[in-house]
Amino acid sequence: MLIFIGILFTLLILVFSVLNNIFLGYGLTISLLFFTFVAIKKGYTIEKVCNLYWIETKKSLNIVIILILIGMLISSWLSCGVIPSIIYYSLKYVNPKLFILSAFLITSLISMLIGTSFGTVSAIGIPLIIIGKAAGINLGILGGAIFSGAYLGDRSSPLSSSLLLLCNLTNLNLFDYVKKIIIDNIIPFILCILFYTVFSLKYPLTSISTNLSSQLYNYYNISVVLLLPAIILFTLSIFKVKITHSIPISILCAFILDISFQHTDFLNFLNYLVFGYTNTSEVLKNIIHGGGIISMLKTCYIIIISCCISGFFSGLNVFENLKTKLKDKNLSRASIFLVTLVLGIINAAVGCSQTIAIILTLDIVKDLYENEQVDELALDFSNSAILTPALIPWCIAALVPCSLLGINSYSYLPFAFYLYIVPIVHFIRKKFNFFKNEKKSQVMT
Repeated sequence: MLIFIGILFTLLILVFSVLNNIFLGYGLTISLLFFTFVAIKKGYTIEKVCNLYWIETKKSLNIVIILILIGMLISSWLSCGVIPSIIYYSLKYVNPKLFILSAFLITSLISMLIGTSFGTVSAIGIPLIIIGKAAGINLGILGGAIFSGAYLGDRSSPLSSSLLLLCNLTNLNLFDYVKKIIIDNIIPFILCILFYTVFSLKYPLTSISTNLSSQLYNYYNISVVLLLPAIILFTLSIFKVKITHSIPISILCAFILDISFQHTDFLNFLNYLVFGYTNTSEVLKNIIHGGGIISMLKTCYIIIISCCISGFFSGLNVFENLKTKLKDKNLSRASIFLVTLVLGIINAAVGCSQTIAIILTLDIVKDLYENEQVDELALDFSNSAILTPALIPWCIAALVPCSLLGINSYSYLPFAFYLYIVPIVHFIRKKFNFFKNEKKSQVMT
């Protein structure tokens, strides 16, 4: 009963924090203290509880390192002219009447190439959102398009850490499974194109000042050479170089270009890496700024605390009774998918992490599938627990991109069509037997 109260309390306090623009770390810390009290009441010592927290926290350190590197990457790209160059060429070549559609298509392509939603938002999402701000476009709609494109690759790219985790947990061959995911993407992708075409025509890129391009060109000495750090990052990702290695290489390249083209000295560059980039242009200073290690610290804290909460759930086997009850029911395939979808949302909402949502949900529902249904199990997860965390405003999957883009953590929700369409289409397929050899699932033996 106390655990249920704790879960409900956590959800309420997080919703309250989001709606009132309060730092989520406060609510999560209070929830963690409550769950610690529950664990002690159940007979666990402080030492054992802290050990559970530490086990999960260690798993989050790699994410923390990546976020710090992304903060440094953004400030270095801003300073040397990578992001200003992307903005300049986007304004020059992208059809202004189809800007929102272009944002979806470009982010989809980049996310398929590099396999990370965070990297995609950093590399191309930020330039797109800067253009949107300058043009006065609804940032919720534009943010939704960017989210949709970023998570298309997060769900489908062979370089996606989420997809790699899922294939490892289900013992599937990665590239065979990617082929099925790409086919599964066809209908949702076409529907997204239709939706974003409509919004593009309704909100064209017409009000942006023609002075912006000239200001960018003059202030940053725009050249295609300045795109080199981005090209290096994408190329290394395609060749499966770890992002913790590829980002520092890109930053080093940005540093060399910054000295050569922008004449930034070493100490100023270091200052940008830590505190974020700023410029002195009257026109650009309120548009092009940000990044830095400091900008990521609050998000890193949220990640660590949410992983501690995950340690509570996994360490105390909170969901054992639920697993038993689900086993006793003879659920249809469509019903099992709905259970997976709902549990993915709940686990993401409480654990604040896409990884937590995948692992905890898989542990609960895996016995509802027969041995030969591993492909179906993985597909159900690709269409639920990988995507739905991005619909939870306080979850890392949504919080980090929103923080990078500088948009409200709930403004994009109505317009992130890909995140809705994929589970809806998948459920319809299962409900109306659009699968071969459709039959009710039995408990694995």
